[in-house]
Amino acid sequence: MSNHARHGIQAHGDHLPSSGPGMLISAWLTGTYFFVEMGIGLWTGSIAVISDAFHTFSAVGGVLVAIVAARLAHRPADEDHSFGWYRAEIIGALVNGGFLLAMALLVLVMGAMRLSDPIDLPTGPMLAAAAGGLLTEFISLGLIWKQSRSDLNVRGALWHILQTFVGSLLIIVTALVIHFTGFLLIDPILGMGFGVVLLWASWGILRDAAHLLMEGTPAGIELGEVVEALVALDGVADAHHVHAWALTSGRYVFSGHLRTVDGVDPQAVLESGQKLLKEQFGFFFVTLQVEAAALDESSEGAVDVTPGPVSGRDEP
Repeated sequence: MSNHARHGIQAHGDHLPSSGPGMLISAWLTGTYFFVEMGIGLWTGSIAVISDAFHTFSAVGGVLVAIVAARLAHRPADEDHSFGWYRAEIIGALVNGGFLLAMALLVLVMGAMRLSDPIDLPTGPMLAAAAGGLLTEFISLGLIWKQSRSDLNVRGALWHILQTFVGSLLIIVTALVIHFTGFLLIDPILGMGFGVVLLWASWGILRDAAHLLMEGTPAGIELGEVVEALVALDGVADAHHVHAWALTSGRYVFSGHLRTVDGVDPQAVLESGQKLLKEQFGFFFVTLQVEAAALDESSEGAVDVTPGPVSGRDEP
C-alpha cells in the first residue's frame, strides 16, 4: 500500500523569481549611460573610456538576461513542463556566469598586452566618464543588492554592474596616478587585478548554477539530518530513496519513501512527514511514498543515497 503527498504552497525563503522594478530601472540606467560613455570615448579617442563603455554594455546584457530569465520563470506549469519554468532562472545565471568568465579573460589578455606597451591616457575625459558611471552604477547596485542575496539569477546581474562600478573606480585611480606620477603601468596592473576578481566571481556563479542543474542538494540542506528527522517520527520503520533538489533559488523540492511498522495509520505518517519537511526544513514541494512493506527496489540502487534501511524507533 502506498500513499503520495504532492503539495506546493509554501516557498523556502518565500522566494519567487522576479525581475522587479529594480532590475528594469538598472537596465535603463546602465543602457543610457553606455551611449553617453561611448560618445565621450569616441570624441576623445580614449581607449580606457571606450573599454569601460563596453564593460557597461556587458552589464546591460547581463541585466537583460536576468530579466528575461525571471519572466520566463513565472510561466505556469503545463504538460510539457510539469514543474513550470523555474529553471529558466538558473539557465540565465549560467549564461551570465559564462559572460562574466569571457569578460574576465578579455580583461586579463588586454592587461597583459598593455604591460609591454603602456600608453599615455587623457585623464580629464577619463575622470568625467568615471564619475558619471559611479553615480549610475551606485544607484543600480542599491536597487538590486537585497534581491541578489537570495536569487542566483540576480546575483549574476549584480556582478555585471559591480564589474562596471569597480571599473569606474579603477579609471579614477588610474587617471590620478598617471596625472600626478606619470606611471603608465598602473592601468594594466589594476585592470589585471580586477580580472582575477571577475574570474573568482564567474566561477562561483557557474559552480552554483551547474550544481542546481545537476539536481544537487541545495545549500543549507543536510540530507542526513532530514532522514534522521523522518525516521524519528512515530510509526516510521525506515526512510530510503530520499532526494532533495531545487527548482530555482529558494524553491526546494523533496521526495522519499517511508516504510511503516505494523498497525500504523499511513495517512497519519504521511501528514506528519509532510508537516515536518515543510515547517522544519522549508521545502516548497513534497512527495512522500508510504509503504507497509519493503518493495524490491534493487534496480534503483544507483539513485538511492541511503546506505540501507535507516531504522526508526518504532520498528518491532
